Amino acid sequence: MYKKQKLISPLVGDEILKVTNLKCVFDENTPDAFKALDDINFTFKKNKVYAIIGDSGSGKSTLVTHFNGLLVPKYGNIWVRNIYVGGKRGKIKEFKKLRKTISMVFQFPEYQLFKDTVLKDIAFGPIALGSTKQKGYQLAEKYLKIMGLDSSFLEKSPFELSGGQKRRVAIAGILAIESEMIIFDEPTAGLDPDGEREMMKIILDAKKADKTLFVITHQMEKVLEIADEILMLAEGKVLDHGTPYEIFTNKELLSKTSIKPPPVIKVINQLSQADERFQKLYELKPKTVNELAEGILEILGE
Repeated sequence: MYKKQKLISPLVGDEILKVTNLKCVFDENTPDAFKALDDINFTFKKNKVYAIIGDSGSGKSTLVTHFNGLLVPKYGNIWVRNIYVGGKRGKIKEFKKLRKTISMVFQFPEYQLFKDTVLKDIAFGPIALGSTKQKGYQLAEKYLKIMGLDSSFLEKSPFELSGGQKRRVAIAGILAIESEMIIFDEPTAGLDPDGEREMMKIILDAKKADKTLFVITHQMEKVLEIADEILMLAEGKVLDHGTPYEIFTNKELLSKTSIKPPPVIKVINQLSQADERFQKLYELKPKTVNELAEGILEILGE
């Protein structure tokens, strides 16, 4: 009797997620058919921050929602570690394992709170994915504290909290799953400058904890600050990929989209045109305004 051969993950070394020939068509075989993704091929490596950028409608959110099984590939293949995400039947064999491996912080995650206490809300994910109730509650307390809220919040209703507190609780619920990979979809949406800085710290702290992060954002200054590599999409295709400095200093590439370089890069471009000494800033690769100022002072002091 024929025995179905087990699929073997093609990932090697520090590779953590692989996308091959991924295509996604919404409303297929109708007059309204729309090709959201068109032959995406890319391999992601562990313990990096990937920024996925592109104009609105370029396929960013559609791509990442394939990673954790919210959308299942009909065309193409995705491997997340040794988990195969694909199949024409629209089913993922190791769905719970996939959700444990890669989780997602949606835009405005505070809208997803639904339990009657903060404790139950944060613990819901870990418990649903296999943790004991006791372990889930321990994780809830741990990650609530990491998010800057003390244990007095555990028995409160999440709906009585401020907007900022709700978002912290929602993110604590994702972090409590302790996934190896986390997707952040527009993580700074609706936040004030202090909230944005806090969110950037959360992402960078997650990287320090050996996690791999996928970040969708329209804020290019944040991309420069946190990203190790950029994946740029246009009309459902990979337009290019590279480090932030490789992407943001490529004028020909940027001209194909509405994306503009972040302010730090703009200043470097202007300074280097006015004085060739400042060409060194491209080598120093400052990520923030403070780092840019330090680089300028270093060059002027030479």
